[in-house]
Amino acid sequence: MDWRDGFTASQRAGGTAPSLEAERSARADAEASAARMERLQSVTAALSRARTPDEVAEVTLGRGVSALGGARGLLLVPGAGGGMDVLPSGDGVGAAAAARLGGPGPVRDAFHSRTPMFLEDRASLAALYPGHDGLAGEAFIALPLPSQGLPLGVLYVAYDAPRAFPDAERALAVTIASQCAQALDRARLFVAERLARAEAVAAQRRLAFLDDVSALLAATLEEEEMAAGVVRLAVPALGDWACVLALRDEGLVAAARLGLESVGAPVEARARALAVERLLIAGEPPRPEPIDEFPELPAAGPAPRSAVVAALVAGGEALGILAVASADPARRYGAADRVLVGEVARRTALAIAHARLLRDARAAARAREEFLQVASHELRGPLGTLRLGVQLLLRDQRGGPATKPSEPRLRMIGRQADRLVRLADALLDVSRITAGRLVLAREEADLAALVREVAGRYTEEASDAGCALTCDAPGPVRCPFDAARIEQVLSNLVSNALKYGQGKPVHVSIAASSASARVTVADRGIGIAPADQERIFGRFERAVSGRHYSGLGLGLWIVQQIVAAHGGSIGVESTPGQGSSFTVELPLAAD
Repeated sequence: MDWRDGFTASQRAGGTAPSLEAERSARADAEASAARMERLQSVTAALSRARTPDEVAEVTLGRGVSALGGARGLLLVPGAGGGMDVLPSGDGVGAAAAARLGGPGPVRDAFHSRTPMFLEDRASLAALYPGHDGLAGEAFIALPLPSQGLPLGVLYVAYDAPRAFPDAERALAVTIASQCAQALDRARLFVAERLARAEAVAAQRRLAFLDDVSALLAATLEEEEMAAGVVRLAVPALGDWACVLALRDEGLVAAARLGLESVGAPVEARARALAVERLLIAGEPPRPEPIDEFPELPAAGPAPRSAVVAALVAGGEALGILAVASADPARRYGAADRVLVGEVARRTALAIAHARLLRDARAAARAREEFLQVASHELRGPLGTLRLGVQLLLRDQRGGPATKPSEPRLRMIGRQADRLVRLADALLDVSRITAGRLVLAREEADLAALVREVAGRYTEEASDAGCALTCDAPGPVRCPFDAARIEQVLSNLVSNALKYGQGKPVHVSIAASSASARVTVADRGIGIAPADQERIFGRFERAVSGRHYSGLGLGLWIVQQIVAAHGGSIGVESTPGQGSSFTVELPLAAD
């Protein structure tokens, strides 16, 4: 080797030392960059597989915090009331820290300013936020999670030792935060889509269930069948037990029950209490009531965990309640469930109301047909008798001018004419009472005198019926009454006593107490069965066959309406085969 080669080697040895340092530094930087890229790719890959916000939080607080070299971290998102909630949900330790970090500090500033906060030591933290107490550590970063220009939350990372944050580390932190935000946004969309799909499926099931309910209710006109069908559909579709309680005169009566008795008994007890308190109130139906507490649970068997009670109301009329209950501890009846139960109750109530209207319409149609038949029969009787009487009189008249009309025949014609007038008056009274146009002309008078007068007027009819008619009405009994209407009441009662008295004695009496006058008409005739004693005061109601006794079935109904309009009352005591005693009470005149 000549001198030039030695010189070149010497020159190379002396001039390459700085280049080697630069090369090593560049290689170190490249390796660090590659390591950061590898960590970033690992975090990004894991985040791409996360499907829910909690899964995103687990990846971020695991691989993300590790990629940043942190010791611990929190993922915080906006919560109710302006505070911050922690992910994953259910992290009690994190929730406690979130409560502290939600106040003035790096987390709130990073969220609102959308600017990362890098605090290299605790002195930096104390200088910016005196007295701030957050995660344990010596260095901190707070990274906003940006999504379409708006922050979804903040990633807060703590380090156990003071730490410098060079530009490359800061860039990595910002990139991881951006990846976390994108994953969180995707997860929320995924959860929302999944919830929407589940809600759509649930809505389809609810609609199908309501279709089944409507079809069942349309298939029958019997209330008992409706109630039984509804509870059959409700169990198990809506719960483990269901019941329909119908509101009757005697109170709430179970129309149908199905399911576990140990589940239903406590619920039914609560449902009855709720019905009395606020469910069965006339007017608009209240919202279905959820029940999640049961003071009295069964000693054996499954117990109710949740229940819903809905009122059956149609046209402002309370018809009963529908109750469903579940023994599943995981089930709670939410808003959609309560709406569904309320809709089932509404449809059931409408179906029952329509069935009752149809039943009443059919009953009214039958009553009308029966009334027309009876009225036709009642009118043909006196008209036939009148016609016969007139024919007999005409025959007598043809016998010669000296022949005088027969007095008995004239009386017969008069009685039949009176009977026709009474029938016409009864029909007119029905119209007036039904339309609310029954007007009384009350004046204070002697009721005992009117009783004696009416009893005396029926002496001849009693004789024809073979009944001994007696009247016990001494001394005056003064009270305010409409004389014509009370005369109508007394005439009806005396006429009925003679008609059904079987030729036995009929007694009319009056007595007065300190507050009322009491008129009694008693016979010893056929009597009235106990089951018919209340029914006979109804319109078109009769306790005997129309084949054997004439009448429209209106007399006692009109009597009751007239007496009630006077502020009085009418009642009957009777034993079949031993006769009946009708008593009318009217208030006396004030002193």
